[in-house]
Amino acid sequence: MQSRKLQAEIQSIGAALQHAERTQDIDTQLRLYEKLTRLTPACTLAHAQLAHLLFERDDHEQALAHVEQALTLPYDEAADKLIFQHLHKHKPSIAQLGKAKTWYSAHPNIWRFKLLYEALMHAQAYSEVEPLVLAALEQPLSRTDQSHLLTLLAQAYYQLARYHDCVGCYQAGLELTPNNQTQHFNLGTALEQVGRYSEAVNQYQKVLALEPDHGGVHNNLAIVMLRLGQFEDGWRQYEWRWDIALREQNQHFNIPRWSGEPLEGKTLLVWAEQGIGDHIMFSTMLSELQQRGGNLCYEIYARLDSLFERSFPDVTFLRRETDGETAHQGARVFKQRWPNADYQIPMGSLAGIFRTTRASFGDGAAYLKPDPALLQEIRGRYKALFPGRKLIGISWRGGKALHTERQSRRVGFDDLKALAKLENVQLIDLQYDSTETDLSSLRDAGIPIYHDDSVDPTAIMEAQAAQLCALDAVISVDNSTVHLAGALGVPTYALIQLNPNWRWGMSEGPSYWYNSVQIFRNREITNWKITIDRVIGQLATDGIIANPPQDD
Repeated sequence: MQSRKLQAEIQSIGAALQHAERTQDIDTQLRLYEKLTRLTPACTLAHAQLAHLLFERDDHEQALAHVEQALTLPYDEAADKLIFQHLHKHKPSIAQLGKAKTWYSAHPNIWRFKLLYEALMHAQAYSEVEPLVLAALEQPLSRTDQSHLLTLLAQAYYQLARYHDCVGCYQAGLELTPNNQTQHFNLGTALEQVGRYSEAVNQYQKVLALEPDHGGVHNNLAIVMLRLGQFEDGWRQYEWRWDIALREQNQHFNIPRWSGEPLEGKTLLVWAEQGIGDHIMFSTMLSELQQRGGNLCYEIYARLDSLFERSFPDVTFLRRETDGETAHQGARVFKQRWPNADYQIPMGSLAGIFRTTRASFGDGAAYLKPDPALLQEIRGRYKALFPGRKLIGISWRGGKALHTERQSRRVGFDDLKALAKLENVQLIDLQYDSTETDLSSLRDAGIPIYHDDSVDPTAIMEAQAAQLCALDAVISVDNSTVHLAGALGVPTYALIQLNPNWRWGMSEGPSYWYNSVQIFRNREITNWKITIDRVIGQLATDGIIANPPQDD
């Protein structure tokens, strides 16, 4: 009797659910599925459906509770599929799924495989992806599924900076699915990382043959061309940055874009884009722009405005209160009141007018001026603290972008040990963001380094500018410190990764953006020891240190 009553109630709920789903009545669906999970707590699909509705309502905590319940109940493939589709969209939830390995071991189907893969990638446990995918490839699979698994493995290799293995995976995948446009694109990006630029361009051209307006390809082509010094074509392709990479930063005006027209009697608005380092680099053209005449209104990040106002007293600067890091649903948010102007141009597009050949870069002279009083105070304090010593600033990591980019722009502490052997030298911390853990590790590694609490590179940059000018030299990976030091004319030794950022080109020696910056390219991914040794030799050649240290 009790069983028939329960069955009738379940049937009634089922009918009501069908009606609620037809009418898209989410509240009723939630109420009914909650009731159903209480009546039939072992119904896997009911928990999955309830989790689905809770995810849609952004109630992640309750949704995850029902996900865990569903994945520990008797196996239901439809429930697994529904769960993965939502967890794939709600990436923050994946980090909470510590039981993903257990669930996959219990029922190793495609959905739980994908769930575990996503969890490992989100946790940056990239080395654990390899055995997972290789085991899956042992199973009988279609060519399409094999190709997909090779793509997943390639993505993990990319994050591990195993770029040659990454290239091999994409090439094998394309043998299985030769018309896969995404794999052609991804292979191109991997080929760039190993310096095979002509092959990368060939892959990009294959994509463009079928998708001529593929913004990602055009953006990547710009990077390759600029890296190789093909400036005129590179800057033309660089305009595609607004289609993909900088879509959320684009500004839309009802006034014409400036393309080099005479400016006498006109007002030109130059608006900011990208990060602090880009801002400093593109501003190397500001003096040339002034020579065009007219009225110039130049947008400046708040962190830089006093520094630029001192250096360019005749320019009207418009402060932007955010440097583009404020996010709204993943997009950068800018609020600005624009002045009346006849023309406008984004800062990076100035290069397409002023930097179309190698010769057009000029002498790369310093253009920023530090606060004299602040410089005198910091220099005097350092001389008192470290009498008779040469002051060398170091920055060992950079970048907020991809994990792999951060990894290739990070010098290991073991590689920095050679700097600790320099005689009569004091190392000064120039690293931005939190450094307490790094400084402790450096000291444990026998690398004494001084951290100045009065300097915060993430705040107003006057103190950092004065600090840099108080030093004898700077050694830094590719980050905004290099740009600021170069713009100030400080002798700088830039540690540039194997696949260099486009702005540094392919050559070593003086940068064409800043003549005080010397480029030293790494030749082995994540191993900087030889590069550091070469920098030390150059420090001696330049007279900054007396003698390079001898090997033990």
